[in-house]
Amino acid sequence: MGKIVLLRHGEVDIKDYKRVSAKEFGEWILRYDSADIISKFPSKAKIESLFNSSDILVCSSLKRSICSVKIFNKTPSEVNSLFNEAQVPYNNWSLLKLNPKVWLLFFRVLWFLGYCKYSESYKESKHRAKRAAKRLVELSKEDKTVVLIGHGIMNRLIQKELILSNWKESKKSKSSNWDYGVFKR
Repeated sequence: MGKIVLLRHGEVDIKDYKRVSAKEFGEWILRYDSADIISKFPSKAKIESLFNSSDILVCSSLKRSICSVKIFNKTPSEVNSLFNEAQVPYNNWSLLKLNPKVWLLFFRVLWFLGYCKYSESYKESKHRAKRAAKRLVELSKEDKTVVLIGHGIMNRLIQKELILSNWKESKKSKSSNWDYGVFKR
């Protein structure tokens, strides 16, 4: 019986949370995407055990996913942009300046409602998640354990697709960094 683990990457090492305009928020997203991860965290032994018991490690092509594997001196079997985080829209407004976390929440809510300036739409992300779930199922054939080092929103979308395909969730994820969900046929 195959097993799929959806693990969220390590915490991004970014401390640049000064107020920015919506336009500057687009630049902040680029800095976030190119930042390293924090290498110290409490569940390191548990994650190392998870990696060691897997047959296949899969990453998105985003730096935080790849760094989360390299921190354990592992090499992913596959790096694939199919598993990248759902993009966050933004705009080029410059009047109002807010903390990037506030912009993230604001634009993510708008994204769920259909707004997608400078990003893929929610509908496109769901379609990509369906393809990503199919890829993970394909990799898990022959009783393989596949660990995806992914992202919060995309992991949730993939999770929904796995459940729709009759995979059972044996461990529920809380969506925090380094947390994971486990799915079995």
